[in-house]
Amino acid sequence: MRIDDRLLHGQVAQSWASCYHLDRIYIINDEVMNDEFSKVTLRLAKPRQVEVLFSEVQSAGRILSEELASDRRVMVIVENFQDAKQVYGYIPQIRRINIGGQRKRPDQNTMKVNNYVVLSRRDVEICRYLNSRGVKLEIRQIPAEKELVLDVNRKEEP
Repeated sequence: MRIDDRLLHGQVAQSWASCYHLDRIYIINDEVMNDEFSKVTLRLAKPRQVEVLFSEVQSAGRILSEELASDRRVMVIVENFQDAKQVYGYIPQIRRINIGGQRKRPDQNTMKVNNYVVLSRRDVEICRYLNSRGVKLEIRQIPAEKELVLDVNRKEEP
């Protein structure tokens, strides 16, 4: 699973899909699921050999359970930590989440991890929840980058 506020873009589509030989990319997002223009736009970024499918967050559990039972190689992309937590609730087999980009936050009470990951207090709470369940959170834009493991168990708060 990947959390990226841009969802699917050329960098994700090409580098991650080729590195992991993906068959499908699921974009789990309520707004996109109900916006045909967004779907068309996001499909433009996909590699030719990869199928891009969409789901609302609430329906993701059933769909992803079916994928777990298949032999397809699947990547799940969500826009934010709240959606990631909900998807994890449906599929607790997830052991690693890649954080691509979480850039702009409206409130001042944030923690800047690097130039493309800024966490709100709520994001940090969700990260702690996921960490406590054995989920590794790692930051990198493309597979070739060295991963930065996100450690949210520090004493300081954002």
